[in-house]
Amino acid sequence: MLDNYIEDVYAGVLGKVIGVYMGRPFEGAPKAKLEERWGRVDRYVHEDCNAPLVVPDDDITGTLTFIRALEDSGLYERTPAKFFGDTWLNYIIENRSILWWGGVGLSTEHTAFCNLLTGIAAPQSGSIETNSQVVAEQIGAQIFIDCFGMVCPGKPELAAELAEKAASVSHDGEAIYAAQVVAAMVAAAFVEKDMDKLLDVALSVIPFDCLIAEIHKDVRAWQKLDQDWRKTYDRIDEKYGYSKYGGNCHVVPNHAIMVMAWVYAPDNFHESQVIINTAGWDTDCNAANVGSVMGIKVGLARINEDYEFQKPFADRVILPTAEGSRGVSDVLKEALIVAQIGCKIMGYEDVPSYKSGANFHFNMPGALHGFLTEEDSFEAKGKAVVSNVKLGDDNRAMQISVNNLSVGTLARVSTPVMSVSTQGSGYDVMGSAKLYPGMKVVVKGCFKNCSGALDMRMFFRPENLEDKSQLSFSEYIKADENGEFCFECDVPEDFTKPIKDLGIEIKGLKNASGDVIIDSVHFVGQPEFSVTAGEIAGNCKFQGWILDKDSFRHTLSEDAEPTIYFGKNKSTGVFITGTTNWDDYSIEADMKVHMATRGGLIARYQGLKRYVALVRNKNKIQLIKEYYGTTVLAEKEVNWQLDDVKTLKLECCGENIKAIFDGNVLFEEKVPQLTCGGAGLLFDRGIVGFRKLSFKG
Repeated sequence: MLDNYIEDVYAGVLGKVIGVYMGRPFEGAPKAKLEERWGRVDRYVHEDCNAPLVVPDDDITGTLTFIRALEDSGLYERTPAKFFGDTWLNYIIENRSILWWGGVGLSTEHTAFCNLLTGIAAPQSGSIETNSQVVAEQIGAQIFIDCFGMVCPGKPELAAELAEKAASVSHDGEAIYAAQVVAAMVAAAFVEKDMDKLLDVALSVIPFDCLIAEIHKDVRAWQKLDQDWRKTYDRIDEKYGYSKYGGNCHVVPNHAIMVMAWVYAPDNFHESQVIINTAGWDTDCNAANVGSVMGIKVGLARINEDYEFQKPFADRVILPTAEGSRGVSDVLKEALIVAQIGCKIMGYEDVPSYKSGANFHFNMPGALHGFLTEEDSFEAKGKAVVSNVKLGDDNRAMQISVNNLSVGTLARVSTPVMSVSTQGSGYDVMGSAKLYPGMKVVVKGCFKNCSGALDMRMFFRPENLEDKSQLSFSEYIKADENGEFCFECDVPEDFTKPIKDLGIEIKGLKNASGDVIIDSVHFVGQPEFSVTAGEIAGNCKFQGWILDKDSFRHTLSEDAEPTIYFGKNKSTGVFITGTTNWDDYSIEADMKVHMATRGGLIARYQGLKRYVALVRNKNKIQLIKEYYGTTVLAEKEVNWQLDDVKTLKLECCGENIKAIFDGNVLFEEKVPQLTCGGAGLLFDRGIVGFRKLSFKG
């Protein structure tokens, strides 16, 4: 393995996310307007724009989702172009997840997705022949591509090859060349730290006479003449500006100012962000691509040397996809997933399972897994400082430092464990919960330098639409001066209010001070809970569930008991909770088919194209495997009339799936491709109702 490979992947993903968060609040603004307001955009300005810092964004979600094609196919670098399109269909809910849904002909990605739905496979789905040159050459190919360089460290040619296949789902022509440039520079930056040589690598993977190559030659020459990026920007605007290229957001102008940022700030992460953001146009996309290259090039230690980019968001990211396991995540978690794919491609040893697979292990400089101090109350404001600290040669941890706590004050530090709706973004938020009734949270650490009486406890904050401050607490533990601790807490039993935040509260008496070191946090155990139709109806935004529906109704006139109905008009809809950490469990439901082609239960759900289901299909019960195509594993005729309430159950253990109908075992089959994943309901071209859902690990 290359020295510092995993750390450099972390730096690359971090640089990508920083660029999005810095440029997102003023995306699309022209340079003149930005300079008039701020002069130089040299910091996060979200508060000036009355916007949140952490938001869902297609640049982040698409980048960290589409790379999964390499692992999902099992073929890694040999994954064919068509499978990248299948990956879109697996992880995207139309008009809701990942993409900008601007309409066919305006949003290149929306156009390509509609092509995929009609059976036009990649690469034809994104071709100039299918979509026209101006649509096919918009910016999207390069904005999703960084991770394809991260999985090929030191191999820019392979990165460019993968980038071409991934980008061809939605783009063609110069857009693909731009994507290949970004992927190749990312890959080369692991081993090459000279910017001129990195840019030479970029030119080596694309045709010498293409427009993207011409841009590189021009901008590099102009930099030598001008010695002022604003003069070079004026040349770019005159020759390659928005007025010269059609569509909503063409790749050519934006790629040109990315090259400008690289050549004017070849060894300074902060200055490269200042230039690319002050230059305007598609700021979040451009700053993200510049950031991923620069993060790897300068290294993790230098990202924050001139400005503290990382601590304000503590690595938090929101990833709304059709598979909700990573609806809320953090940069280190995502970087390790990317690095693991890279290890498979490069023949390296697997990424270590840090601290026995801890959910939060902090084992990278600066990593906080989303933990931030809570500053929204007088009693807690300014009472804690959170940092990542080194413990020995090979271990790092989170340190919570408190000072002068007294009666009536406290410190709270928390991290999100479920994505919830936010303001200030054009993208929907969806995701499964990570913590369920039946599970425990185990926290290990120690106290250091404690004085006075300090007490610590864990808290859970449920998603309560009526009372955002409602908390559920563990028992207190008392701080010894330098004592180790290991304590655990059961997840609250009421899943009608799924857990949004997990936190640690520290109270003190008589000016208590000290450091609380959190070494690891584990989520252990299996889910065990039930929800009724009436309870679900109270969660009107269906927080903690992945829902793809066209219609919803709570109880029809003939129902003797509360019943919830979900419907889908032209395709298959789902109502899912759980994560890919769910492996051996059962799901049971009292349900009825009001009018639908198919309706029933889903288990081992890994996306819209990967699951097992037990469904009513006309006069038959079928056990099906959905795996980029539908396979009927077993079927049997039964007496199940429309609107009759029946009990369905799926029991999952290893590769074995047992299907039960009204208490009778109908089928037992092996499904080796699907051994983990969430569970819920399926409804296909019609309406399906349920009264109760039960999950048991």
